[in-house]
Amino acid sequence: MLKKIFISIIFTIFLLEFFSFIATKLNLLIVNNDPDYIHSYGNKWRTETTKWGSWHKSNFEDTHSSKCFKTTYKSNNIGARDNIDYNEDLQNDSIVLLGDSLAEGFGVDYDKIFPQQLEKKINRKVLNFGSAGHFGPLQVKILYENLASNYPHNEIILFFSPLTDFTDNNWDYWKIKVRKFRNRPYFIKGTKPDEFDVIYPYTNDNYSTTRLKELIFHSIQPFLLKYTYTANTLRTLNAAYSKAITSDSDKNTISNKDIFSYFIEDDFSVKGTMHSIENILKLALKMEKKIILIFPSRNDLIRIENGENYKKLLWYKTMVNLTNKYSAKLIDLADYVSVKDHEKMTFECDDHWNSYGHSYVTNLIFENIYK
Repeated sequence: MLKKIFISIIFTIFLLEFFSFIATKLNLLIVNNDPDYIHSYGNKWRTETTKWGSWHKSNFEDTHSSKCFKTTYKSNNIGARDNIDYNEDLQNDSIVLLGDSLAEGFGVDYDKIFPQQLEKKINRKVLNFGSAGHFGPLQVKILYENLASNYPHNEIILFFSPLTDFTDNNWDYWKIKVRKFRNRPYFIKGTKPDEFDVIYPYTNDNYSTTRLKELIFHSIQPFLLKYTYTANTLRTLNAAYSKAITSDSDKNTISNKDIFSYFIEDDFSVKGTMHSIENILKLALKMEKKIILIFPSRNDLIRIENGENYKKLLWYKTMVNLTNKYSAKLIDLADYVSVKDHEKMTFECDDHWNSYGHSYVTNLIFENIYK
């Protein structure tokens, strides 16, 4: 009896893997990725055990390859993407770089990412505190307060990407998604008008639930992603389930992220995000320079070139007011690049900057700030 059950399980697993392989190659699934052993997605060095959520394992090396790039990530003693350890002996005129995957240098070789290129131009150390993995301004604030601010520096540079940063820490956006119990902070409406509370929704799980999540997301899921096509079928079923239980209005919110970008009209997302940015500027109040760079998406630039105006919207006016209030410098990339420029600056298979994009932004900062 046990032998028959075992054979049935093995046959079912084989059949599922065969179906998943055929469906993937024919692009029939919602997710059609090759296993990690074919393309390493650079996830082994990532962790979400910190107070701010997404970060990197200390002294770790990982490879990330796709259809249009291949690079190696290496972290230092505190998990930052840098070949140099961070300690109290750093120069006092060092610069702290804060932001998401663009600051981290997603998909780009180490010597070609923004912080390394800027270091060479100005002969000063740039401390890279960028992180991928849905890393928004609230997480940046917590990281700067608890980690980055501990190291010698007299300037900060903050990368701001409206396409993702208005949703990364918005619990109203993430609570309607299936995989919502990651260890990460979110903002919710506070008890007073225009105030916001920070929550970690799943920190009160009991021991068994916590161990089960760790087993699924740190053992079973990585194994399936690395070695099987079955992962694509499971992720497709997960997406289909999410779609089935989500209301029509929430489906539109999830699928149309452009509504959260340069032309966002969601006041709650704007105010919650700008609240975090103001807190970052408060923490950096004594810094000699505070620089904020805003990065548009391709669709943003298309709308701008078609004559739409975002500078009268709440988010942009608030950003301008904050930079004036805290004596910060604001650089909006939409004032400098066109749709054609944007295409040159990003990977063919991915919307992240390529090495040319990092060089372009480095030169822009140098000409406007440091020359």
